[in-house]
Amino acid sequence: MTSKVKVNMNLCAKTTIVEVTQTPEGTYKVQVTTPCDNVKEFAQGLEELTLNDLTDKRSSKVFDRMRVTKMSADCLVPAGILTAAWLEAGMIAQSRAKKVKFNSVEFVFD
Repeated sequence: MTSKVKVNMNLCAKTTIVEVTQTPEGTYKVQVTTPCDNVKEFAQGLEELTLNDLTDKRSSKVFDRMRVTKMSADCLVPAGILTAAWLEAGMIAQSRAKKVKFNSVEFVFD
């Protein structure tokens, strides 16, 4: 199966599609489709992730790429990659994901 998420970054008006497929070897193939040059740079080197990359922030390639690329600190794509991979790994139940549909960050002004 392939798990797919759409990341809508309304602040910069860019949408990214992330698809993750588990391999027979137990790694996770990641495909990122985006118009954003910063996300494209960020995604280089993340084409294949391990379970450790999904669960250990200190040694995760995902978190490493955040530190060394131009990726904006508030970009939701890294969370989208991890969410798609967690869904593919069974760490998020498909039934729950189908029911909830999305997570969001909402601006609140009082």
